Amino acid sequence: MLIITGCAGSPSSSVTLPPCFITETEITAGETVYSVDLTRYAPACWQVELTAPSAVKGLLFTVNGGDTEVSYDGLKFTFDTSRFPVGSVVAAAIDSLDRLLASPVEVIEGEEQCLATGKIGEESYTLTLTKNLVPQKLELSDKMTIEFVTFDVVQKES
Repeated sequence: MLIITGCAGSPSSSVTLPPCFITETEITAGETVYSVDLTRYAPACWQVELTAPSAVKGLLFTVNGGDTEVSYDGLKFTFDTSRFPVGSVVAAAIDSLDRLLASPVEVIEGEEQCLATGKIGEESYTLTLTKNLVPQKLELSDKMTIEFVTFDVVQKES
């Protein structure tokens, strides 16, 4: 259930975010900022490449439903997606986005931006979008912020 906030009297609308996209993001978790390239092919189907900080640069996660492949510098291994390490920034980000994209969100239209707030499971969120409904920032309680540096919709092949 979504809780809507915004300016009183602002028009609101129900919006379904694009199911497939490519985005460059900056994910802030605690004191660490990660640069992450995300590609969402379908629910629970992602390619995630960490590009910063240097300690994780080059890590590539390919999530395909129940299986996740991790590769780095030519080394690869696959594990059950449900066994993603607790507290993993990658797991938290893609899980939150998958859950957010599962149903339409109610947005309040402002003069310069649109806003949606609600809950993803037990986690409160605020989603900021441009006037053209392109995601700009997803704030998840006080735990994580995902800033969308770029956001390109990918058309599904028939």
